[in-house]
Amino acid sequence: MRYLSRAASGQIPAVFIMKLMMLELPNLMGLLLPLGFYMALLVAYGRLYADSEMTVLQACGYGPNQLLKHSFILAVGVSLFVLIIMLWASPLIAVERAKLLRTSGIQTLIKTIVPGRFREVRGGRQVFYVEKMNPAHTVASNVFLARLDDKDEKNQWDVLWADKAFAQTDKKTGEDYIIFSSGKAYKGVPGHAEYQVAEFNQYKARLPHPVVAVKEDIRTAKTSTLLPVLNSDRRKVAELQWRLSVPIMVLTLTFVAVPLSRVNPRNGKFAKLLPAIILYIIYANFMFVARDWLIQGKTPIWLGIWWIHVPVLLLGMFLVWRNQVKV
Repeated sequence: MRYLSRAASGQIPAVFIMKLMMLELPNLMGLLLPLGFYMALLVAYGRLYADSEMTVLQACGYGPNQLLKHSFILAVGVSLFVLIIMLWASPLIAVERAKLLRTSGIQTLIKTIVPGRFREVRGGRQVFYVEKMNPAHTVASNVFLARLDDKDEKNQWDVLWADKAFAQTDKKTGEDYIIFSSGKAYKGVPGHAEYQVAEFNQYKARLPHPVVAVKEDIRTAKTSTLLPVLNSDRRKVAELQWRLSVPIMVLTLTFVAVPLSRVNPRNGKFAKLLPAIILYIIYANFMFVARDWLIQGKTPIWLGIWWIHVPVLLLGMFLVWRNQVKV
């Protein structure tokens, strides 16, 4: 939705949306794998309990401790995979995303043109307007262009109107130009009667290559540059702990999911699914909150984001103990 909004406002080309979404998929995988593994344990083990198959396993000597042990082995594998995504893949993806958003050139400018809307470049020193674009977004109709130049310490405006315009690349120099056809050009200083008016069949102009402004993003930093863990830069500490917290989340949720999946066969396998989802929502949201608090200085650096895992781990240990008592 964020990319669609930026494309609708003309900040990024619409053709970039699918590329940006594909770049986001590995990041989404890293964030959704903890949830997916958590839900998989709840549903799979809940079905075994609901169908009394877990009771048969316990009668054969396969108790809750073995179940937790094997679940934790699986969790370690998933956690390592998420760790690779967060520490290595995520920064690379962020760099590629930043490069894509910084793509410049006339072709980018044309792709971001929204017909019927004025567009500013170079801080408002150049303004252009396009009434219509063909379906391929290559030819514009009824084009207006105004450029502000400083001449003899006076603001001189060059105004141009053309029936059609299209982009063309000079094969020798490699520079991009806009070709205007069938129009008029006006040049003069506002407030003065001395204006130059010219009619043309074809007019070639080189527009500045627009650069999409991308704020400095700590997510593009390599993990090695974020070390040490107790860094004086809060943003680096928060980013490093965030990358480590997502894999840790897999392990802590496993301690909760295994005992929480135990249900009464009469209640069904989905009896505890709702409270489990609510727990995850609270856990995940507090991770974002803890990261923001660390950046803003509301929590000390030594405490960081780690504290959010402690309550969930304690809850899981309590549930494991309670199931052992019931057995």
